[in-house]
Amino acid sequence: MKVTQDEVVDRQALLHVEVDDERLETHLQRAYQKLVQRTTIPGFRKGKTPRGLFEQMIGRSVLVEEALETLVPDAVAAAIEQEELDAYGTPRVNVTESEPVPKLDVTVPLRPSVNIGDYSGLELEEEPEEVTDEQVDGAVDQAQLSLATWDPVERAVEIGDLVVLSLEGKAGDEQVLDGDNVEFVLSAESQTPLPGFTEAIVGMEAGQTRDFSLDIAEDFPGEQVAGKTVDCKVEVFEVKFHNLPEIDDDLARGFGQGYESLDEMKSGLRTQFEETAAEAAQQQLQEKILDALLETSEFEIPPLIVEHEAEHVLRDQQESLARYQVSMQDYMQSVGKSGEELLDEARESAITRLKRTLLIEEVARNEDLKISDEELEAEIESLLANAGPQADRSQVETENAQASIRSMLLRRKSVETLAEIVQSNGGSPTEESSAEVEEPADDEGTDDEGKD
Repeated sequence: MKVTQDEVVDRQALLHVEVDDERLETHLQRAYQKLVQRTTIPGFRKGKTPRGLFEQMIGRSVLVEEALETLVPDAVAAAIEQEELDAYGTPRVNVTESEPVPKLDVTVPLRPSVNIGDYSGLELEEEPEEVTDEQVDGAVDQAQLSLATWDPVERAVEIGDLVVLSLEGKAGDEQVLDGDNVEFVLSAESQTPLPGFTEAIVGMEAGQTRDFSLDIAEDFPGEQVAGKTVDCKVEVFEVKFHNLPEIDDDLARGFGQGYESLDEMKSGLRTQFEETAAEAAQQQLQEKILDALLETSEFEIPPLIVEHEAEHVLRDQQESLARYQVSMQDYMQSVGKSGEELLDEARESAITRLKRTLLIEEVARNEDLKISDEELEAEIESLLANAGPQADRSQVETENAQASIRSMLLRRKSVETLAEIVQSNGGSPTEESSAEVEEPADDEGTDDEGKD
């Protein structure tokens, strides 16, 4: 295969590839075998038309076009290997000629250049937040609420009670409220189901019926009732109060964490808060280290990689908006930005994301970090355990899955190693925890995604 290479510019190599006859013939035969199975030729059963006649009937150009689907990635991969390029990401391919012999222009992004700053001299420390008595007491209060029960009471309804009731509400002739045996918790200043409803039923007792009217403000968000008077009828069937257990040793034992006393429970909760604070502090330290290195390191990143990553940033943003049923067009209108402005922002985000990943990869190389088979297996077992009974081991045993897990572990180890090195200059290490590293989209490979 004939390959010529232009001078490398911006860490991108431009290859001019002329496909050899043998390679072309291999892919033409594949294309024929694929097309002949789904094309009807008069006088022949599908799949039985001789290639010469088949090519004559459908046209060679159709066969070549089909062959390009597999030929392009194969030829690009071979050209990169032939030129011994350190490719990084997906090449951009332009088919300049299809016949008689396909010719390709291939832009190959090369591994970015990274001149990493001196992280051995960084002096940053963890700053864990102090755990307060108020936090511990708040957790005890939450435990008390979780163990509380709703118990029947024979008295008038009060704020904080749960009532079982039926209700009807009409705005003119239109029914706007309707429910039977509804459980309703009275909360101060609640506007559910309508403003003033809670206050209107305070003082009622089980077996009592009450009629009342509610004047709804014009700016109330419910168009069905805004600016209208709603005539309500409520019947209370049962009143229950929130029976909170005493905060004592019995509460601690009932909490289900193996505590035998209230003091032991508070001590255990404090330890949990301290561990969480230490993990957060470690993550914050790792973020500070990466931010500091971003300022002191130099990068040369191929523009094609940045463009690919920016596309993934925009795609992620679009998917995130879609989860809230918001279109990208509506979002642009709400923030007053054009598509080009969003793309510029995506490029900036992509560059930062790429730089962070490149820094972490460079640290792994500098420190000669590796992931052992034992570490990989331990992570797989952890993932399966967290997935629960529905876990499918076959999904994490593929070559691609294990490569992805190994890559994730290496990034984690790299960030942890950075923190250990910096802490050796000042701060004291804590329980291991890794900063969340947003990995750039996996564009590695030589498929024909960019074929023009």
